[in-house]
Amino acid sequence: MPQRHTSYEITSHGLSARRTVLDVPAAPSEKIHTTEPEPEPDFSALWTNNIGDHATGNEENAEFPFESMIPEEVEDHPLLEWRDQIDLYIQEVLRQESHTGSLHCTGCLGLEAKYRCIDCLDLRLFCARCLLQSHTTLPFHWIQEWTGLYYRRTSLGTIGLTIQVGHVTGEACINSIPVKCVILHTNGIHEVIVKYCDCMPSIPRNIQLLRARLFPATIVYPKTAATFQLLEHFQLLSFMSKVSAFEFYQTLARLTCNTGLLTLPDRYVPFMRMVREWRHIRMLKRVGRGHAATGVKGTSEGECAVLCPACPLPGINLPLNWRSEPPDRQWLYALFVGIDANFRLKRLKNSSDAVDPGLNHGYAYYVEDTKFKAYLNKFGSRVEDDISTCNNHDAIKSAAIRGGKGVDASGVGKAECARHDMKRPISIGDLQKGERYVNMDYFFLSSLSHNAPDKVIISYDIICQWGKNLRKRCLEIYPPNRFPEISPSYLIPKFHLAAHRPECQVNFSFNFSKSVGRTDGEAPERGWAAINAIAASTKEMGPGSRRDTLDDHFGDYNWRKIVTLAAYTFVRKVKDATKKRAEHVLTFEAFDQALALTDTVNWTHDIQAWECDRTKPNPFAAKLPKITENAIRLELAQEEEASLHETFTEHIHDDVSPSRLIAQGLELEDHQRTIRIDARALGLHSTDLQRAKVIERGNRLYRKIEAWCSIQALYIPSVALLRARDEHAGGDEPSSTFTSNLYLPSAIVNKVPCDHKFLDYEYRLRFAQAHATLDEIRYAIILRSQMYKSKDQLIRGQRMNTRSLALIDKATRRIKNAQNKYKEIRSALTILGAVLGKVGWEEELQELTDRDIRGITSLEDDRSEGSRVMSWIWLISGSNIEGEGKQEALRIEWCKSRARAHRFQEECLLLQEEMRRVLAFYENRERHWATIASASPLPHVDDATQAGMRAYAHRQAALQRSLATTCRVAWADLPNLIMTGPGAPVGNQYLIELH
Repeated sequence: MPQRHTSYEITSHGLSARRTVLDVPAAPSEKIHTTEPEPEPDFSALWTNNIGDHATGNEENAEFPFESMIPEEVEDHPLLEWRDQIDLYIQEVLRQESHTGSLHCTGCLGLEAKYRCIDCLDLRLFCARCLLQSHTTLPFHWIQEWTGLYYRRTSLGTIGLTIQVGHVTGEACINSIPVKCVILHTNGIHEVIVKYCDCMPSIPRNIQLLRARLFPATIVYPKTAATFQLLEHFQLLSFMSKVSAFEFYQTLARLTCNTGLLTLPDRYVPFMRMVREWRHIRMLKRVGRGHAATGVKGTSEGECAVLCPACPLPGINLPLNWRSEPPDRQWLYALFVGIDANFRLKRLKNSSDAVDPGLNHGYAYYVEDTKFKAYLNKFGSRVEDDISTCNNHDAIKSAAIRGGKGVDASGVGKAECARHDMKRPISIGDLQKGERYVNMDYFFLSSLSHNAPDKVIISYDIICQWGKNLRKRCLEIYPPNRFPEISPSYLIPKFHLAAHRPECQVNFSFNFSKSVGRTDGEAPERGWAAINAIAASTKEMGPGSRRDTLDDHFGDYNWRKIVTLAAYTFVRKVKDATKKRAEHVLTFEAFDQALALTDTVNWTHDIQAWECDRTKPNPFAAKLPKITENAIRLELAQEEEASLHETFTEHIHDDVSPSRLIAQGLELEDHQRTIRIDARALGLHSTDLQRAKVIERGNRLYRKIEAWCSIQALYIPSVALLRARDEHAGGDEPSSTFTSNLYLPSAIVNKVPCDHKFLDYEYRLRFAQAHATLDEIRYAIILRSQMYKSKDQLIRGQRMNTRSLALIDKATRRIKNAQNKYKEIRSALTILGAVLGKVGWEEELQELTDRDIRGITSLEDDRSEGSRVMSWIWLISGSNIEGEGKQEALRIEWCKSRARAHRFQEECLLLQEEMRRVLAFYENRERHWATIASASPLPHVDDATQAGMRAYAHRQAALQRSLATTCRVAWADLPNLIMTGPGAPVGNQYLIELH
């Protein structure tokens, strides 16, 4: 097997290294094949001049073809090898601080040479005349002057370089006007003489600069400009690193002089202006506004947005007869819209639209500001934000919260493509007072106005509240809009769903809803994560500059999504979806066969009815009542209220009833348990503040226990004697707040007399407490399972893995603590049940072992796939464990198994349709640009400009054609994957139905 060997030797030029590749016999433990010898490899292609055409990604070794054949396992460690040459590298760098050759000019061989260019590869010395002659087209290189002792940094302008504009390069103008200008380039800030042409007819100075690829800062008498290369460099750098313009300009200043000894001209404000103008022009150029007869003024709203090629766009990438497709295929043409707000993208009140107007008047993603503000003034007071009937969501709470003192915009709201994570045209705008409905409605309706199909699936984290009266607001309050024409479906993003009530979790779930595939609805959150890095810089901008900047970043975000469609997005998604489709379809079939036929037939009918009509009973929802602590407390309070009317009832305490006394005792016991857990978690390296907080909580709890014990002594006097006796037996050592005995009825029943009503109260409350604890365990198990899935799918790198494992460990500790709590509760129930003669509860609230702590989908080792034996904790529902409770648990799990299989089957078909749409989009855009290229010339446009317009249109058409070709090649094998394997479509049947 080939191995690389490096040998070192000292020569007159220093240390040299020589590498050779040797054939080393295979290790004895390896299997050596003795079949017929392999043919000698043909290396002839490696020595041709076309080696660049055969690049394999290892261009570093292209010059040494044998190096590229070395297996990765025998590669050396370059950094470890380099450490031995650090001194040599330092010497080589120092060597370049002086000259080693002649002081005569290398060019003319006559004059004394004092200058060299540090931006060129040639570091030889030249005279000023020769250096200027060789840099006619390289005016922004930095040079150094030899002083006799060292090199001193200077510029070409100091030795006489001038830049002639308005003429062909190298051609002098006899009527030129020299002007001292500041030019910003990628390597610094240059002060040079620019000679403007003043011939007749003369071209305006700003146009002369533009034709020299210099962007002028002003129109009249420009004295500052930036190179096209610099503006493009900053634009891409800001996209990728989110660097601010101020930081970038400071970098240019340091590249010019990093010593602080020179006073540089301040051109930061002109630089900001040129950046805005450059971005705006590039955006208009990209969509063909430069080719339009109406020019910029004819730009329509949303026209400059980078469209999602995979979304359904009527007239662009949908079939001509898509509206007449069968009903069972109409879902493939649905648009997924995700709505969300971001309160990190604030803007301070430090400017106004009059001072800083925007250049994009609704041309891209931000809504047109004048219309938006007029809308808010008219309808803002007429649209009230609902009071939440679900959980206390942040979006509902923040609707009435301003962004803070001195804040003009509290955040940004948007409606975007929830399927492909791309911004939709005219769908983004500012929030003035939290996440108000009136703002979010406008962004959503504005998005629908731009080329949206009839079927729309809307995802919003508060859609259970926002969607209630949306149709009413659109019909009765807002001006005419597209909402009445569409067929909407309302869903909640998967990650946010757990924060909602159980009713919302089954009615607004992507997992349970038909015709959505594996969409998760969380695309808006991913988009915010990518844009949040520029929040610090946009916060200080004026309103127009901020909108234009965000539009530019949103456009680049969409473009980066597009360029990954071919090689990554769809290839990965199709492979994953087809694999999971097979798994879940086979699992569902096996699970269905293990259940009674009559049950699965009835469940199939129920779930199909619900999918067609959401007003029908939801088969995913649990119908049996659940036992809760609050329900038992209400029941006891009602019993005590009835007893108050009995004349013989004795009232010992006005505020605390007997049932309330026991309930408070259980709460105090729970607080003790929590503080014990927190105290144990402190560890040896806890801070003083952490320990102080635990002690303070203990002190507060101690005072509560003292007050409760005084009331307990009134109702159960014998407890006082028992407590005093135990304190005497314990000596003078005070009892800890964490461990002090509360002497609840279950703890004293066999020691002192106790009224049976207190035993009954505690039994009923403990029974409900046990169910609540099992709910906590089940929730924590689901949470931990999701954490494991997220870790396997998303987490990369040691740092993120460590954090993920810490979170999983926290969830595991939560399960263990709840398990211990359940054991304590069950021990108390055992004592109380024996005294009160309670029977049957042990079958429902069984002993909880470590083996019982497992997910609902866990399988026994000796069972086949689909024959599930679930842990008893998933089967109880509060009544009739062997009957209705178990039947309901099986029904819900069967429905979920069916839903998983269907969602992956739908995902495969959605991906197939989306790939077709992407190719149709590129073909449409290619035809669009080809039409522009062959269009008649615009009047009053010179021939050179017309040629440039045609060339650009041809280039854009070629780009769309190349994108389509790349996709076709990358996706060549994907249709076969989708149409074969378990769960693949059979005729017109694309979803598995077993009954």
